[in-house]
Amino acid sequence: MQQGNRPAQNPQMTKFMMIEFIFMFAGLGLIFIISDPSIRNPLGHYLNYVFMPLLGFNYKLPILTLMLTGIILGLISSIPRYFFTDWLKMGKMQMISRAYSKAMREAYRSGDRTRQQKLQKMQMQRQMDQAALSMNTMKPLMVTEIFFFLIFIWLYVFMLTIHYQYVSMPWDLNLNIVTSKIYIMPLWMALYTLGNLAVGYFVTMIMKYVDFTYKLRKIDEDTAQSI
Repeated sequence: MQQGNRPAQNPQMTKFMMIEFIFMFAGLGLIFIISDPSIRNPLGHYLNYVFMPLLGFNYKLPILTLMLTGIILGLISSIPRYFFTDWLKMGKMQMISRAYSKAMREAYRSGDRTRQQKLQKMQMQRQMDQAALSMNTMKPLMVTEIFFFLIFIWLYVFMLTIHYQYVSMPWDLNLNIVTSKIYIMPLWMALYTLGNLAVGYFVTMIMKYVDFTYKLRKIDEDTAQSI
């Protein structure tokens, strides 16, 4: 039974691995571009014509630029990702993973070799299902990733060419936003990431609440009509 399903499932795993490779290759490309001033600086200069009027504020409000950039990218990434994610299937997969981990721990504690082997055979099917779910979630990111790379390169050049690097923060009234770091991460990158993650999280939660509320209400109405 399981062997008969493998030929149909292997292409899914191959496609998922290919998508992962594309993301990894694109990430390495971004690192290469940022680390090479001969590519980074001219590209950032040309992107200035697009992003400076919208987000740059002529270098006058760098904190606002960082936060708005993070907010916009959070919206762009979270909205399409939400509609490409099967939330019910994801919840089911999480429940299965918890049950599988619990069963595997119990099998190891009891020394039940037969059960361990059965659970290990189920692991391949779980990996296939997780790969298919992750692949659907990552599909919109292949489009939004291009915009993300462009705006990040522009932001990187923007911070390098900012006219006045000192800003006032609650913990320091005279802080260099370019050279200051939070642990190993530059402060400006941490502010941008904070805006991105916070907005992405809250937008996803709001959309999930509205969507699930609508679906539950529709189920209640259909149930009431069928009675």
